[in-house]
Amino acid sequence: MTHYDLIVIGAGPGGTPAATAAAQFGKKVLIVDKRGEPGGECLFEGCIPSKILENAANRYAMLKNATEFHIDLEGAPQIHWEQVIAEKEKILAMRSQAALKQMEAMKTLDFKAGTARFVDANTIDVDGERFSFDKAIVATGASAYLPPIQGEGVAHAWTNAHIFKQTKLPEEIAFIGAGAISCELVQMFAKLGVKCHLLERGPRILKRIDEEAALMVQKRMQEQGIDVILNVTFGEIEGAEGDFTIHYEQNGEQKSLKVPHLLIATGRAANVEGIGLEEAGVEFDRHGIKVDKTLQTSQPHIYAVGDCAVGPKFAHWATYQAGIAIHNLYAPSRHEADASKLSWVLFSDPQIASAGLSEAEAQKAGKEVEVIRYDYRIDARAQIDHAPEGLLKFVIDKSDGSIVGIQIVSEDASSLSGEAALIVAKKMKPMEVMGAIHPHPTLTEAFGKLAQSYFFQSMMRRPHGRGKPPHA
Repeated sequence: MTHYDLIVIGAGPGGTPAATAAAQFGKKVLIVDKRGEPGGECLFEGCIPSKILENAANRYAMLKNATEFHIDLEGAPQIHWEQVIAEKEKILAMRSQAALKQMEAMKTLDFKAGTARFVDANTIDVDGERFSFDKAIVATGASAYLPPIQGEGVAHAWTNAHIFKQTKLPEEIAFIGAGAISCELVQMFAKLGVKCHLLERGPRILKRIDEEAALMVQKRMQEQGIDVILNVTFGEIEGAEGDFTIHYEQNGEQKSLKVPHLLIATGRAANVEGIGLEEAGVEFDRHGIKVDKTLQTSQPHIYAVGDCAVGPKFAHWATYQAGIAIHNLYAPSRHEADASKLSWVLFSDPQIASAGLSEAEAQKAGKEVEVIRYDYRIDARAQIDHAPEGLLKFVIDKSDGSIVGIQIVSEDASSLSGEAALIVAKKMKPMEVMGAIHPHPTLTEAFGKLAQSYFFQSMMRRPHGRGKPPHA
């Protein structure tokens, strides 16, 4: 039986950087992945394929709307969806092979395709072959969660694992669930001329996101012709691919919707079943593997990172956690994962970006905060781009004046998220942000303008105009 210093289960955005980092430290490492190709769900069924398809849809929409900028195009623009899918497959293969070659170049790192299962706290089985280890990292990710809705149609519906493989553009599709995955995909398909329905149990879309930001996206969806159906109680889903019937109740009225295609995106379930966590003595529940702030499980020599662990589920969070886990496994000091610095982007229309805490999250954490906002309607760049719908928010901790959260809604919020992440990570104050000279005319100017506005408001609040502004 071959022995390793470290075994990593899962070769996604958490497992791959963890394994390569350990190998760079000279550790003998085995990384196992059931797909047989590094990349994980983010590469094959998540972040990357969705952005490739979204990129094509956005450019197609720009051509259709060219007349807004006084541009006439002869003939109607066309999109060749099968070629978009083929390009997606090419990019995914290129990225996966590049990661595999990087691992193959490391002399102390072995990659093995197969299904791994813990035999005990120091042994795994991979399709009948056993390996022992000193330390381990579980990075098995998460999969689509299918809700307990009645009817055979649920089992026949698409999830994100299926949608990116469809070479033919659907004419009509219904989405169940109004979280991040559904909201990105429904707008993408609507831009391509697909008739789209979005059904959600709650009173609005994106229930975990800042309400003002979410409602701006919801308004845009309705303007795009998307049939947004809220406050739904689901009955039975009948049928299969090509002929689904969704029965539901809305405001006390029984209704049904017939569609040829159905996608269910009602959340993610951690991949923790069937990998022998019980045999290894690793505690977990339906939300994922239980870890402390250092990412250590109930077994001191076994760590968990990414979507399989309890906590946020983002590819970049998994990569960040991988660095924390490797440090804690092999360095003399201990580091803790700090979710208060987490940033993310929703590639909706308009985009939503967030760094740190929202107002609701800050209040839940017991912080007394002040929220200030900038409306992009007055912004030069937004007006030039014909994209005035948007905002920038600072969530300021009243105890020390630091910016603990930033929310952005704009056509290009993703490009602004880096500055937001840095401000929050460094716990900067508006005065410090105001000290930066932002180029004009850009959307990032809003950071300086909002900070300046707060400074002048603070000056006005000083008694008799004396003394320093609060938290200067």
